[in-house]
Amino acid sequence: MLSAFLGSAGVAGWAQETRFLLWAVLLLIFPFSWAFVATQNKKIISVIFFVGLSLYFIYVIFGTYLLLGQGVVDPAFVISGFANINHAAGFLVLGFFMLPGIESCLSDYRRVVLPFSTLVGGGLFLFVLIIMARGSFLSGLAVAMFLVFFCKGRARKKYSMRLLMYAAIGTALYFLFYFDSSFLRVEENYIASLYRDTGRIALFREGIQGWFESPLLGNGPLSFSQLSSVPEAHPHNILIASLYEYGALVTIIAVYLLIKAATVYLRAGYVADQSMLHIVGGSTIVCFLSYAQVSGLTMIAPSMLLLALAVGFAFENVVSERPRPDFLTNFSGKRAVGAFMIVLAFFSSSIFYYQVSTENISGAPRFWLQGKL
Repeated sequence: MLSAFLGSAGVAGWAQETRFLLWAVLLLIFPFSWAFVATQNKKIISVIFFVGLSLYFIYVIFGTYLLLGQGVVDPAFVISGFANINHAAGFLVLGFFMLPGIESCLSDYRRVVLPFSTLVGGGLFLFVLIIMARGSFLSGLAVAMFLVFFCKGRARKKYSMRLLMYAAIGTALYFLFYFDSSFLRVEENYIASLYRDTGRIALFREGIQGWFESPLLGNGPLSFSQLSSVPEAHPHNILIASLYEYGALVTIIAVYLLIKAATVYLRAGYVADQSMLHIVGGSTIVCFLSYAQVSGLTMIAPSMLLLALAVGFAFENVVSERPRPDFLTNFSGKRAVGAFMIVLAFFSSSIFYYQVSTENISGAPRFWLQGKL
């Protein structure tokens, strides 16, 4: 909060500060809520996520063929609802690694869920292949190493086989697209982007240089979006973004807490048998952290919701061994007022941010969909 008060973005910086607070509360509360909620409610939550991923799959498939059929050929045809292909790829790869866990929660409806979820998983992998985002391959490699070195047992084998099944279906569908010449013209743009710098190095350099100007407390939230020397509103690296906007103090604390959480997670996995949800949650968190090194994944609400569910999966066994938190059974008036005030501050500061962004912030705002509502 001190960084927000002293930051160069002024009051507009609170748009990010309050959003950060909302996500922090969600990620802290959700594991407890998931661990202590009734099994039937877990199924309902899983159905909501499964339906969401399924509808997105159907929407993109139909939209893609309709656009190609009308002669609309553009590299962004597959993003369908996201600001750019990098944001879309981040959501897709998270959904890909989460889907086996959602299937596991709906095992009572296996005959209905499994065939369609397999198709959805293949579709998610297909979209990742079409976009060809380097972050998705980086996160995939990180998850593979995590599964090899930190996971064990039948759950790991079952999870890996489901992912391989999705990948096989997605790859088969991917090659079917090569019968469409218009798709080939689109694909050339993606393949070329794999081996050239798309501006990330300049963003990283600007972020690191800016951090040296205010190393302890940073330049304040959303301060990077005020830079006229770069076209983007964030450095596309969660560590550099934290150093630039919040400084070394906050970043060191965050890294320390992350290491502590990882220690608790790994210890729980070695003490007891690793469940499917435990491995799925850990894999998705690894995917998120690795992809966030080349993107602004924390700005994407659907991706953050998948992360919250992953945290619930990963720490369910750890949290369930502790006493039931008071806030789950006693949501007092003071807590309700506090939650309302945080949400109100978020929307108020966000509106103010967009009012001043066109005047004071030269970079294209990407707080919500690049400023395009």
